[in-house]
Amino acid sequence: MGTGEPEGLVASESANNGLTGGALIPLLSLGIPGDSTTAVLIGAFTLQGLQVGPLFIGENIETWYSMITALMFANVVMFVVMFYAIRYIAKVVLIPKFILYPIIVMMCTVGAYAINYGIMFDVWTLFIFGVAGWIFTKIGIEVAPLVIGFILGGSAEVYFVKSLESYGEYTVLFTKSPIAMVLWGLIVLSIVVSFMIHKKSKQHSGESK
Repeated sequence: MGTGEPEGLVASESANNGLTGGALIPLLSLGIPGDSTTAVLIGAFTLQGLQVGPLFIGENIETWYSMITALMFANVVMFVVMFYAIRYIAKVVLIPKFILYPIIVMMCTVGAYAINYGIMFDVWTLFIFGVAGWIFTKIGIEVAPLVIGFILGGSAEVYFVKSLESYGEYTVLFTKSPIAMVLWGLIVLSIVVSFMIHKKSKQHSGESK
């Protein structure tokens, strides 16, 4: 691993390509995005008036079948394109950054300006969040949790208040019911695993230096 061996490259790329499909499962079944890509996707669903969650498939069966068909078609197209054209597509990394980056920034700016028919507020928002993302990467803050929190924060607050209004007390969040205990266990487990992964990555980076 790390030396260009085919097995290492195939394993990492297979996991990367299978990530989005797997992340759609908690998104569509529970309304929880599995990664930053599906976090953006939940925002697109909201703009289209679609509510993801346990009732999504039953209430939007045509959209569900369309998504499954599109995923199957995308995998076939990806195989054909990558098998025959990847040697040419990969040469994009040979383009100097001082040429590639301005093109990307220009396309992002034009897209932000045109999405709402020419509102400069969107362009300034793009600029501010772009600078913030660059600063976060420099100081070691992960961007993906920020994106997920930004998109889901409003919905989480609304449903939190609704749950409190339904029971009328805060203790419902700390009861000994099986669902509450499982949820708290998953929260604690996710925090512990995150710290362990962060500590392990720091150790690896220290050893590589």
